[in-house]
Amino acid sequence: MTDNNPNNLFKGATSVNNLLLINYPKLGVSNDELLIYVLIKRDNELVIPMPDADKLAAQTGFSKDKIYQLFHSLIEHKNALITTVTRGNDRVDAYDFSPMYQKLLSLINQQVSIDDEVAVESSRPVADDNGRSELFTTIEKEFGRTLSPIEMETISGWLDIDRYPVEIITLALKEAVLNQVYNLKYMDRIMLNWDKLNLKSVTQIQNYLNNRETGNDNRHNDQDYNGPEIPFIDLNK
Repeated sequence: MTDNNPNNLFKGATSVNNLLLINYPKLGVSNDELLIYVLIKRDNELVIPMPDADKLAAQTGFSKDKIYQLFHSLIEHKNALITTVTRGNDRVDAYDFSPMYQKLLSLINQQVSIDDEVAVESSRPVADDNGRSELFTTIEKEFGRTLSPIEMETISGWLDIDRYPVEIITLALKEAVLNQVYNLKYMDRIMLNWDKLNLKSVTQIQNYLNNRETGNDNRHNDQDYNGPEIPFIDLNK
């Protein structure tokens, strides 16, 4: 069955990170290099077994020499490196695109300008680069592993888009660790639950947590909470 078979139309799609699409020229990635990356990416994100140059040439109309030049340029500009991966019982050569995403992360961290209208409408402060780096380090320490580029992008979204203060993210991290759940989706559900309970400040959240620990979860007695009474959401479900 060939890739052009009509039956393949509904068998999935290739997704590309939006931040990469917006910023790839700033990373030294050309249009042709991005096209090659998208064509070979498929279900992979970072490490991709070396593709068939003849197949890529047929897909793009490029010569094989140009295909090789594009991969060489990606490596030369530190957007990819050559590694090996296990496929069955064999070790095969592969391209590792982690350097490209690390460069993307560094670029995003350097972009400190914020849209004026968004800044006026938002009541939540944006964390500076120092706070962001320290937060990455704290989460990595608690998770006991290095964060992936996608996870770093998620955390940056909490800071830059959702405008969660570092202190609130840290409280969510503490709750996740206490429940021995070491992933960002769980932390996100915790913070969404706090939003639904109209808990906006660190003080409100800390009082809510303290009352819950002591068995006093009557939020009408919390002087810092003025929202409606909402039943507690069990995050473990």
